[in-house]
Amino acid sequence: MSRPARQQRPPQIKIRTVRNRSTGKDETRYELVLDVGIDPDTGKRKQIRRRFRTEKDAKDALAELSTEVAQGTYAPAAKGFTVAQAIDEWLAHKGMRLKPTTLRSYRVTLQPVRDELGDKTLRELTEAHLVSLIQRLRAGEVRRRDEDGSLTEGFRPKWSGRSCNYLISITRQMLRSQQRQRRVSHNAAEFLESVEQTDSKAGAILSEANFYRILDHEDRDRHLWWLALHGLRRGEIAGLRWDKVNFESGILTVSENRVVVGDQISSGTPKSKASQRHLPMSDDLMDVLRAARASQRAERLALGQDYGSGEYVASDATGDPYHPNLLTFRWGKLLDTLGIPRVRLHDARHSSVSLLIARGVDIPTVAAWHGHQNPAVTMARYAHSQPEALRSAAAVYRRAE
Repeated sequence: MSRPARQQRPPQIKIRTVRNRSTGKDETRYELVLDVGIDPDTGKRKQIRRRFRTEKDAKDALAELSTEVAQGTYAPAAKGFTVAQAIDEWLAHKGMRLKPTTLRSYRVTLQPVRDELGDKTLRELTEAHLVSLIQRLRAGEVRRRDEDGSLTEGFRPKWSGRSCNYLISITRQMLRSQQRQRRVSHNAAEFLESVEQTDSKAGAILSEANFYRILDHEDRDRHLWWLALHGLRRGEIAGLRWDKVNFESGILTVSENRVVVGDQISSGTPKSKASQRHLPMSDDLMDVLRAARASQRAERLALGQDYGSGEYVASDATGDPYHPNLLTFRWGKLLDTLGIPRVRLHDARHSSVSLLIARGVDIPTVAAWHGHQNPAVTMARYAHSQPEALRSAAAVYRRAE
């Protein structure tokens, strides 16, 4: 049987020999030269010229670029426009409509991309560059940098799978913006696969017994822990003012978010439109809040003119609002006092979702109570099976006597 004829190399691809400056050795490259139309400014023929390590990579690029040219979607990469410039431009544009905390999370997440790949042009950036960076972030092999960008002796801590997937998502968005502006024809992050999230903290919730131990514990900040276990975020607790607690109507209005941005505290609306909500208070919650209000009034009388505004529900003995980080610190001390294994303050919110679902509250209602725009988020991120609920489920399989 005769061998199949070897597929001829397309005429647009030529073999070139180049000198590797690092090793001093000659290496083979496959150079792609493709006509992409006429330059409207000069009237001359335009060509792109790229080199690849393998013939397959060159052929794949030829097929992709030829399709783009034929369909009229080809966009020549902006010469000299770097990844760092693209990131800075995108963040500046996003800063006009994002909350400070979200913008900061974008900036922090993209910082390794800027540090490690920022000097490359958009044309040079490839999926392989991003894959290598993510692998090194996962392994803790990316060096720290000072504010001026210079390398330090230390390394960044290992990144979780969730953090790496966030980086992939934001990088993909940034590069799509560059595609829309026709600065680059391909998105190096478009087909990046998600990192397996084996480091999820999905089980970090309170048992039902510990949930009620916290509610029953007498503490100056008891009312704050009630709010946390009723599903309010830390920033929503820190930003709740007494004028938003209506004891006559029994409605608590969540409309302000006090969060830490760098070394500053920022106050604004909650993180989404759905997070701005009006929650009916149970009689027990109103009793706890009334007791806290009375205690703060007594502190105002004792301190006199030196007392602060006292307008926030989370205020210290002098009437000044709590720093949001102080809520986290006091929550940890509370758990230690009660001998409860530490979970994050935000996990009180997870526990709230799980308890309501276990008690049979429908998912859309649970989502609305906790300020989720999409009920699917409620199920995917916050609902965890309690051991008690699992035992109840197991009982279903028992043979009826």
